[in-house]
Amino acid sequence: MNNINPVIRAVDVGYGNTKFIRNIVNGRAEADHFPSIVNRPSVNKNSFQESPDIYQVVVNGNRYEVGPGIDAALEGGVRIMHENYIETEDYMALMYGALTQMDVDVIDLLVVGLPVDLMSSKRSLLEKRLVGSHRVVNRDVQIKKVNAVAQPLGGFLHYASQAKLLEELSSTRNLLIDPGFFTVDFLVSTGLREISGKSGSHPTGMSAYLKAVAKGISEDLSINYDNISHIDEGIRKGRFRLYGQDVDLAKYHQAALTEIMPAVDAISNKGSAHETEKIVR
Repeated sequence: MNNINPVIRAVDVGYGNTKFIRNIVNGRAEADHFPSIVNRPSVNKNSFQESPDIYQVVVNGNRYEVGPGIDAALEGGVRIMHENYIETEDYMALMYGALTQMDVDVIDLLVVGLPVDLMSSKRSLLEKRLVGSHRVVNRDVQIKKVNAVAQPLGGFLHYASQAKLLEELSSTRNLLIDPGFFTVDFLVSTGLREISGKSGSHPTGMSAYLKAVAKGISEDLSINYDNISHIDEGIRKGRFRLYGQDVDLAKYHQAALTEIMPAVDAISNKGSAHETEKIVR
């Protein structure tokens, strides 16, 4: 690694979104993201390659399209949500999509995120898969070293550094909660050191909440509505429209909340929330 000016980047291919560090300018990271949805033109017979919000990548000779424009183009699309997702071509397509947005040909250290429950079984596999040369669009990107970290730790490090609390939190017992799209990950640490036996993942992430809202909408309108990406966007923007009319999503909140309560119970039982000094989420 070039110790003078090492090129360090980060990519977190999550079940819901792919987050990445595009660049580092004057010591500050420029982050971006796009939905973890892929389009396979050869399979779907649709191509949106004219859009600047869609990135063209090739994995093992197969063409894929990813990026912020895919979600709208596919009306929600399908996300890969299973424990072997890091071994799929879809995962690499999303990873390559992030790499296309980084204006570097050599990355000295690439930090990637993994769900807590996959750290022991998939960490080494993922790190080995990403080290080396990757053909991204019309250039080669050389990745010299990869470090996979538990996703909650990445969020904790970002929070602590932004709030200038790294030194203060380095000796405290912290409960880190990462409510993702498919799973809720939690981890108990002293600073950045994980405490064994106090971490885990629960399969009731944001998607479970969104599906419950979609079910309520379907029942109220006597339709079969399942575009959870549209619902997610409506929650973020504070306005949701369907068939040209505003729909109040707040009325479905309490019913949907019950769908994610098992994750809260899991954190309370295993994460020992009552023993922690700081909860970061």
